[in-house]
Amino acid sequence: MAKERKNPAKITERQNKKKKIFYVFLLVLILILVWITGNLINKGNKLEGEGRVENTATSQPTGGELIVATTTSLEDSGLLDQLRPVFEKESGLKVKVIAVGTGEALEMGRRQVADLLLVHAPDLEAKFMEDGFGVRREEFMASEMAVAGPSADEAGIRGKSLVEAFKRIASARRPFISRADKSGTHHLELKIWEASGINPSGDWYLQTGQGMAESLRIASEKQAYILTDYPTFQKLAPGLNLEILSRDEQHKNIYSAIAVRNITGKINTAAAEALIDFLISARAQKIISEFGRKSPEDRPLFTPLRLGQSLGEGE
Repeated sequence: MAKERKNPAKITERQNKKKKIFYVFLLVLILILVWITGNLINKGNKLEGEGRVENTATSQPTGGELIVATTTSLEDSGLLDQLRPVFEKESGLKVKVIAVGTGEALEMGRRQVADLLLVHAPDLEAKFMEDGFGVRREEFMASEMAVAGPSADEAGIRGKSLVEAFKRIASARRPFISRADKSGTHHLELKIWEASGINPSGDWYLQTGQGMAESLRIASEKQAYILTDYPTFQKLAPGLNLEILSRDEQHKNIYSAIAVRNITGKINTAAAEALIDFLISARAQKIISEFGRKSPEDRPLFTPLRLGQSLGEGE
């Protein structure tokens, strides 16, 4: 007490120094705790966000509807009316079919508004897969492409290859109907014109912007030539004033089924995979093989590509 009374200022200074050290230590401790807490919160938010992204990309809707975007030629042929009820009965799923051109079907896949695509433009399909919009692509059948036209055949294409037929039609300037709808058939038509070395234009080259069935009817009314898939033509033939004049093995119509990648969480990938498995199964391939044929000698409308190597073979 005596010392404190003799030098109170020195004692006070020492006490103040200790207080400063304590407060500095306390401040540093608080800052460390804030930093650690902040890191933990940020890490938790990041993991939660990654979990949301992963769940969005991989979640599978469990609804009972499968949306299929298909080419108009496949719908117009009537084959889907044979396949759909069999699949629906086996799977318990309800299939909603939207018939558009192949180009539009692929665009629907990009927009995530269709679960499965049934299309026939291999190079466009390859680009779709390369861009990451599809998770599985299976070729399951093929059909013949042909040029139909009036029986008078003023362009003289009967029995010619498709490339030669196009050359003769352009040279004779006879009416030609183009679907001009970015469909698989339209895409093939443009490739044949390119192979022919011709850029079609003029009043003889008529563009409908319509599907296969409607374009065939217009060609019949105008007595024009038209590139068509054989199954659709055969189904509509009784009401058409046209006949098949040109066909060749170099230009086949290859149909593929593509399961769309689930980017938005809205795609029913499991249902799409189930329909693909069905289409390449022995049962579906047999339906495809027999479709539209009254006897084994009849010309097939569609050629199954997986018969003999199908899933479920022998069941």
